[in-house]
Amino acid sequence: MRILLLSVFLLLTSKSFTQPTVVFNTVIQPGVLFNPVDITGAGDGSGRLFVVEKRGDVRIIVNNIVQPGFFLDIRDSVETNGERGLLGIAFHPSYPDSPYVFVNYVKKGTVITQICRFTLNPNDPNDLVETSQKILITQAGIQSNHKAGDLAFGPDGYLYIGMGDGGGGGDPGENGQNINTLLAKILRIDINVSVPPYFAYPPDNPFVGVAGNDAVWAYGMRNPWRISFDGVTGDFWIGDVGQDLWEEVDFVYAGTPGGMNFGWDCREGNHVYESAGCPGESAFTYPIFEYPHTCDPPCNTGDGSSMTGGFVYRGAMYPVLYGYYVFADYGSNNVWTLKQTGYGNPPVFSFILQTNTGISAVESFGEADNGELYALSYGGSVYSISATGTLDVGWTKIKATPSHQGNKIEWTLDAVFGINLFQVQRSYFADFNQYVNVAEVAPDPDEINYHYIDPFITSSGSYYRIAAHLDDGSTEYSPVAHILPDSKSKPELTYDFNHNRWRISVPENWQNSDLILYDLQGRIVYSKQTSTGPLFELPSPGMPGCYFIVIRGSEGIWSDRIVASPSKPN
Repeated sequence: MRILLLSVFLLLTSKSFTQPTVVFNTVIQPGVLFNPVDITGAGDGSGRLFVVEKRGDVRIIVNNIVQPGFFLDIRDSVETNGERGLLGIAFHPSYPDSPYVFVNYVKKGTVITQICRFTLNPNDPNDLVETSQKILITQAGIQSNHKAGDLAFGPDGYLYIGMGDGGGGGDPGENGQNINTLLAKILRIDINVSVPPYFAYPPDNPFVGVAGNDAVWAYGMRNPWRISFDGVTGDFWIGDVGQDLWEEVDFVYAGTPGGMNFGWDCREGNHVYESAGCPGESAFTYPIFEYPHTCDPPCNTGDGSSMTGGFVYRGAMYPVLYGYYVFADYGSNNVWTLKQTGYGNPPVFSFILQTNTGISAVESFGEADNGELYALSYGGSVYSISATGTLDVGWTKIKATPSHQGNKIEWTLDAVFGINLFQVQRSYFADFNQYVNVAEVAPDPDEINYHYIDPFITSSGSYYRIAAHLDDGSTEYSPVAHILPDSKSKPELTYDFNHNRWRISVPENWQNSDLILYDLQGRIVYSKQTSTGPLFELPSPGMPGCYFIVIRGSEGIWSDRIVASPSKPN
């Protein structure tokens, strides 16, 4: 994947962005749910919403009605005092074909965070089997607060986990800058493992093979209360709760390698918190937005006391909100929307502040299967999110999907008024600093749906946008659609159970590379050039144990793990 390290700022449109007004519509009244802290769809197209209750259970909402019974009930295992509880949920990306659901909770009577997997009851789509629990990760904290707790699957299929700094004020355990602990981190693990410990470390995690914990993807977090991925671009968003002075929003372009340092406890937002033992300024990834943590009711305009991270809206019902990141403050009930207006490094965002929103203590945001957004109040309310406002060019949808004929670009508008010409533009870069015009499409005043097939196929991914040239001579641009890099363009390791053999497929762009098999002591067990064909068998390492396979070539470095046993792999 490309690392976006561009220094050019680009405004997406020659006109100012229309400012949407976010509206919170109560769909579940208080008194039905008990301290809800997370809400999500299952990704199965059922339309169900799953609500996590802090006390240790998961409820199902269908057509704005909370269903009787529990999807999961582990209340006897969950500690709920303070900021502890059942705090997060994520469904396997292939659910229900892969019938696994992952949760994050604090173990009863402790300050220990557990990341666990449960399996769906094959006879009941509304029931997880409590006795199917597999504990993946266990991490002790320091005090009862700063447990974070969110889980999210990235576009790479890996599970990302938000971990707080362990509790107490000012990071007393000095965990923020300690790369050897899981506390104060964003973790990234591969959960497609069928044997204990039921997960593996992605080989491109930043500390695999070097000093640091292999599960760590990013560090310097204080209490990342809600993380999410943009469903269109794959960009990563983090809402991190501040200490005494600043709340912050962090942002990572899709495809950016891990290893970034978000600063805590050397920095709080963009500001120095402490300096002892801290690296230089260039070591930090700074937030793209911050606001003052000065809320002592009555709260001032634009301040707050506790960040509640949100989502980028990618639904179809409210085009004026499309592409905006929506989040709130738990204490002040202020709501912000952020819109990316510059795609350099660092990126540039405009923001809109809403006060007097009518909400109370918003604990979490969530995304339904169709991209529509919801929010939860700790008091029990469930809100659906809508928006008012109009667009100059009403982009309802922009979508790019690969096919055997090329890349299909589809776009839909509310209506076509004053548009002279559409241009389809393609780029390798999200900021469109370099791009080509691949097609021109004439608008039809009676048509709002358009598409074009670009006969262009590449494994490295690409970006598309539509330039609408208006009758007044100005140009307005659609949101950006992203075709992710083809994961099959990397080597793929498989195991033949019938013949007890490892096989590796090597795409053409990875051939003529060096392949080396190491044991745990770093000794070379086997080596060869990968120029002999796209598929070959690996010889048996000889002795049972764990080995690492590495391919180095012009495409970079790829690696994976092999566990050799007399009968089968682990």
